[in-house]
Amino acid sequence: MVQENLERFFYYINERHRIYLKRQQGHEFPWTADKILQTYSFCNVFRELDTVTQWLNDNWKEPYADHPNLPFAMSVARQINWPETLQEIGFPEVWEPDRIKSIMQGRMDRKQKVYTGAYMLTGTLGGTKVEQTIDKILTPLYENQPPIYKYSLEKTWREYLPYAGFSGFMAYEVVTDLRHTAHLQDADDIQTWANAGPGAKRGLNRIHGRLVNQTIKIDQLNAEMKELLDVSDEINQTTMDTGLYLANWVDSLEMRDIEHCLCEYDKYERVRLGEGRPRSKYKYKGEYCASRF
Repeated sequence: MVQENLERFFYYINERHRIYLKRQQGHEFPWTADKILQTYSFCNVFRELDTVTQWLNDNWKEPYADHPNLPFAMSVARQINWPETLQEIGFPEVWEPDRIKSIMQGRMDRKQKVYTGAYMLTGTLGGTKVEQTIDKILTPLYENQPPIYKYSLEKTWREYLPYAGFSGFMAYEVVTDLRHTAHLQDADDIQTWANAGPGAKRGLNRIHGRLVNQTIKIDQLNAEMKELLDVSDEINQTTMDTGLYLANWVDSLEMRDIEHCLCEYDKYERVRLGEGRPRSKYKYKGEYCASRF
């Protein structure tokens, strides 16, 4: 690892989480002297703090923690990923595709937002976007739900991959939600496995001084994320403000947090190095984390 790049990665984590804490404590904007973090929208260090995830925790995951449809509900939530739509639909205690399509189409007809802008459906499954979501993705999933392997995030993640609409990214979103429920909270690989997305791969390449888009084998990516996690454990709970440190205001990280922050670090570096800009600038009023390149 290139020491300067490693330090910058942990600088990003420290500063981004300090912004979150200052905002929660009622400090005035901008919460940081970092012009990049002032200007552009970056997701929280901890995914559980993001707006959509908190909405899910409060409205679906906690009230319906023991409901047998909870794993399926997480797929519904992440395919749509917009709280106002999910609120109108309600927790799917019974799967009613026609009713849900009617609600979603009604929002579209009224020019109301239906989906998040954070990610989009890929591929062409036929029909309108609403029909794709409900008829081609969620209904087949409901009728033949994948098994949940209580002691493995990775094994559960792999079960979702054959389903239409479930890329590695989408499957990982659902599995991450389930990690914070009784279904996967005791998984053995919480601290040893993560699904490295494109941004995380670029982030790892930057830290190791490689070409940004260099192809790296999956096992090596996972080992390098675990190495960063181990470094975070070694340097955590310090009060330093220079060099390699993880500040005492940052809780211990998991592999998911490392993967997540690598993606955001890559975005940060692209701005710093003049390679590009995120699609979303920071909006002062309450925003959903939907920033991407």
